[in-house]
Amino acid sequence: MLADERGKSGDVAQYLVGAKLMIRLQREIPVLAANKGDRKSYADRDVRTGDFEIENTMIEVAVGIPDEKHLAQIVDALEDTDLEIWLLTRHHRVETWRRELDALGYVDMERVIVSSVESFVGQTITEMGGFSTTGKLSQLQQLFDLYNNRWVEAVGTPAMRIEGVS
Repeated sequence: MLADERGKSGDVAQYLVGAKLMIRLQREIPVLAANKGDRKSYADRDVRTGDFEIENTMIEVAVGIPDEKHLAQIVDALEDTDLEIWLLTRHHRVETWRRELDALGYVDMERVIVSSVESFVGQTITEMGGFSTTGKLSQLQQLFDLYNNRWVEAVGTPAMRIEGVS
């Protein structure tokens, strides 16, 4: 994948999740550069606990291996809020993230959902496409258009664009 080679897979994943949320929830989602909305300190104004906050849920996109920043962020959110936490990672890293969170011992895993970006985005595309091939392709094109026109145009680079489906 080109995004992996260019070190942009996290950005691409975060922007696809943002576009998916806009499509699925039929509402505006703030378009911020990757990780720019995360809390840096409690003195920061208008910061979020994660990449996205929707109602009583924090969504954090972390496509790499488990790291201290993301683990601390999840622990802080669990301790400081009553939010449900969705950690979205690559499909082959879901179990690694679950094991790492379990190993912390004190994480309330009942409030943490670890899932893959692929499943999180793909399920919406499939459902909204009516489970038909034509419908899925149409929804996928809508996702890519929104990703390109809202996210890449505002905070990405032209090299991050995703070409249409065929």
